[in-house]
Order: sequence, then structure tokens, then C-alpha cells
Amino acid sequence: MPPRLLDATASDFLSMNGRDLAESIRLAEGRTLAVEVIGAAEPPVEGVSHGELAAAMGADIITLDQFDPFQPVINGAPPAVLQAAAPLQAYKRLLGRPVGINLIAADAEQGAFLGGRLVSEASIERVGEQGAGVIFLYARPKLGGTLAMQAAAAQAIRHRLGEAVLLVGVPSFSKPPPRDTAGLDDYRADIHALLDAGCDGIGLPMPGSKQGWLNDQAARLVDDIHRAERLAWLLVTGSVEGAPPAVMPLLALAAKQIGADVVRLDEAGLSGMPPPDNILAFSLALRGQRHTYRRMAASILR
Repeated sequence: MPPRLLDATASDFLSMNGRDLAESIRLAEGRTLAVEVIGAAEPPVEGVSHGELAAAMGADIITLDQFDPFQPVINGAPPAVLQAAAPLQAYKRLLGRPVGINLIAADAEQGAFLGGRLVSEASIERVGEQGAGVIFLYARPKLGGTLAMQAAAAQAIRHRLGEAVLLVGVPSFSKPPPRDTAGLDDYRADIHALLDAGCDGIGLPMPGSKQGWLNDQAARLVDDIHRAERLAWLLVTGSVEGAPPAVMPLLALAAKQIGADVVRLDEAGLSGMPPPDNILAFSLALRGQRHTYRRMAASILR
């Protein structure tokens, strides 16, 4: 059995596959913090990449948004990372953290500008070869993406990559928030379609960051995910990840009450990442000083 994520070291993460990482997260009982960054943007601090800065502030998992596996860019990382045969694995070694990417289900023509972020057999194979540990799978309705396409993509990822990755399905945030029974049932249908297609977890908006989402309704959907024995992720989005640091403890405590296994701070803050102070503030509220400082201080050589 893998260690709970709170105690996992860099060498533990290197040896974990997707199933191991999911179990490690589950054992941490809602005290896992992920951070999304845009590696293609210029880092807010020179001489260090977004992911390194987020990891230094206590992030457990780093997601590279806008990462194109056919034209990989991670600004601020040592050149050897991108020169490696498996750059995501190399970046994972540099950070001492699991590294994830986003893939998007959309119409091939309308989503052509997405490049390798558009989910396809080729992009799935490439991110697997490059060492992605977590895949967040989206559908873009405005680009012709549908739930059926997203579910089919989840099945393809699971078939091609097996247990090597932790797969998180993210139902479309474009539909109205689930403020009544009909809305909840609509989201439940999406959730179960993605779980049935092989997703290890589901990403939902963090109430307080996405207009109209309420704690009680989110908690009901989280309960549905847990009944299926999968992981519930809450995504702090809508640029609220860039709000003043005092907002972060309010969101962190609400996420624990709702029952999230992982909270992810999205990238709309400071030059392609949440402000470092916000990552630290969120971590301190989510799991206290002891676990936060351990994550910040532990060497990647452990």
C-alpha cells in the first residue's frame, strides 16, 4: 500500500502509478493541494519555473495547463527537462511531485488550434510516453465537444494508458449550476457517464469561485462520487485563485466541509499561476503548519 500523500516523498511519487496515487490521496483524507500553472507563460520569478515555485509553497501536485505534447514548453525549467525523451517525467523528477496535464474533447476542426491539447489517439500516446501522471479531461461545448466525446476519450485513455495515469473527468462548467433537483440530476448523469467510462475522479467547481454554485449542492455531488469509490476534486477557478490571501482559508475550510479529496487552485492569478502567497495560505488552512512545512521543506532527494 502506498503511503498517505501527506507523508509521501519524491521517491514515493516516482514509484507510484495512477492507482497508487489515487490511494495515496484517499488516505490523506481531504488534505491534498494541487496547483495548475501555465508553463508557456513567463514565470513570475526569474530563474525558476512556475511548478517549482508552486511546489516550494506547498503544492502536492502540479498541473501544466496549455501543455502541448507535440510542442512542449515549460518556461524557466532547465533545458535538460525538455530535451529528455520523457519531459513530463523529467519535470516530475525536478519537482519531486506528480505532474499532470489537461486534454480537451472538441470537434477536430473547431478545436484544431488546440494542437496536442485536443484529445486524440496520437496525443494520448504522446502524453503517456512523456510521463504524465495525471490527466484532466475536459469537453468544450463551444468547440463542438460533447459528453459522449468526452466519455469516449476517457475510454481511449484508460485502454491505452491503463493504470499508469490518474484520470480526472471534468463535466462541462458551461451548463447552469445545480441549484435544484433537476440541475443536480443533470450533473449526476454527466458524473456517472465519466465514471463509467473509466475516470478515477471528477472535478467540480469550488463554490465561491464559480457563479451560482452552493456548498450543499456540491456536497451532494461529492457524496455521489464517493459512493462510486472515486475521488472528488474541487477546482478553485474564475480567477478567484488570484483573490487576496485572506480568501483562501475560507475556501479551504469550505472544501473540507464539502468533502473534497483534492482542491486544485487554477492558473489565473499572477503570470500563469496562483500567487505564491495564496498557495501557502490555502495549504496552511487545509492541513496546518506541520504538513505544510514538511511538504515545503522535504528534499527531492528523499
